[in-house]
Amino acid sequence: MSSASALELQEDSLRPAAPIPHDKPLSTLRFLRDLSRNPITAFSNFIYDESYLYYPSRIRHFLMVNDPEGVKHVLLDNASNYLKSDQAQKRLRPAIGNGLVTAEGASWRFQRRTAAPMFQMKRVASFAPMMAAATEELLSRWSALPDGAEIELSSEMMNLTYNIISRTVFSNEVKTDYKKMSEALTTYLDTLGRVDILSIFGLPDWFPTPTRLRARPAMQFFRQELEALIAQRRARLERDPSSLPDDLLTLLLTTHDPEGGALFSEAEVYDNVATFFFAGHETTANALAWTFYLLSMFPEEDVRVAHEARDTLDGRGADAEDVIALPFTRMVIEEAMRLYPPAPLIGRDAINADNVGGIAIEPKTAVLVSPWVLHRHRRLWDAPDYFVPERFAPGAREKIHRFAYLPFGGGPRICIGMAFAMQEAIIILSMIAQRFRLKLVPGHPVEPLARVTLRPRYGLKMKLHRR
Repeated sequence: MSSASALELQEDSLRPAAPIPHDKPLSTLRFLRDLSRNPITAFSNFIYDESYLYYPSRIRHFLMVNDPEGVKHVLLDNASNYLKSDQAQKRLRPAIGNGLVTAEGASWRFQRRTAAPMFQMKRVASFAPMMAAATEELLSRWSALPDGAEIELSSEMMNLTYNIISRTVFSNEVKTDYKKMSEALTTYLDTLGRVDILSIFGLPDWFPTPTRLRARPAMQFFRQELEALIAQRRARLERDPSSLPDDLLTLLLTTHDPEGGALFSEAEVYDNVATFFFAGHETTANALAWTFYLLSMFPEEDVRVAHEARDTLDGRGADAEDVIALPFTRMVIEEAMRLYPPAPLIGRDAINADNVGGIAIEPKTAVLVSPWVLHRHRRLWDAPDYFVPERFAPGAREKIHRFAYLPFGGGPRICIGMAFAMQEAIIILSMIAQRFRLKLVPGHPVEPLARVTLRPRYGLKMKLHRR
């Protein structure tokens, strides 16, 4: 089916769950309220047509960039002028410290340079058996359930990707029950992970608000668990280096900077373990949950994924070579991440004055690039609110502006784990699809909730059906 004919059919079909944009701009009070509750609900209808939105104010100037060339300027061409936003740092650093996602300047360059070999394609491919083995465990558990059994899919995907991170980062040395870790992460996202209106107006970080007090035990638990695992591995390194497993934690402890020869400091090891642990399972799990939700809505695409998986895998688990042989599976995942980008907001703060798309901005201007808006922008996509995997078919994929589609960010700070995440998602989706059809429980509410990541607010209750 051509992309054009698919679009014609989509216009009369179901629109995947998303907030209906406001007809008129919101009052300042309403905008701030929505921004705190769920930022993607604060965008008015006109935003999806405009290339740039500039708001000078007494508090702080603000620029929203929806034009791919403007996004390219901010994230790539003049990236050194734009630091991670103060708001983003306040939301991320309590969980992941000064790791790759949050570090700036020389610290970031050192960490990126040193970590890069850990995510080369050969290394990523070596993790495929672990990804397949964890997925096979999930499938075995599901196979013991009666046909039509009800599951909470978002939790299942979180548990699965947690299992994979445990294998690839820690060689299965994680003993913490996933439920406890999940509760800590959910508490973090519901407290420090949301836009903090009080901090926008200058409330100092040390002030003990109810939200910050609620987050402290969760963050302490998260840190204690990871520090114990790192300490255990460090002791093993000192005792018998030859006994170390070949995983990401070992690499973080032993990889030298190719330029200066330095190792990661103790703090940098922790911060990057936390980064891989949080970003490495949370974002992929959400992408998969949204993918299965869309396949539940669109049975023809679901059948195509299942047929491709069966023809390629023939009942076995997937490996790294199969990832290339599953083009439609990849198309479906990419379209799911267009509609539901894992990180819906990218914030930057300008260091110096600049000109973006003809707009002169002053130092300290807050700049927002929102993949949520960019991926649904009416000047960039046909029928942007609808599910059309053919957008990413060979030949069509190449026509998409590199900075119109940002599921992993862009520029020098593009997600270092992009290949890892795509391989993981394709392996999981193909292995599940060849054996099970998942259908959303009728009447179950579906609402995307933007925090640091994009989660289904009420989870996704699904019924399992054997193929």
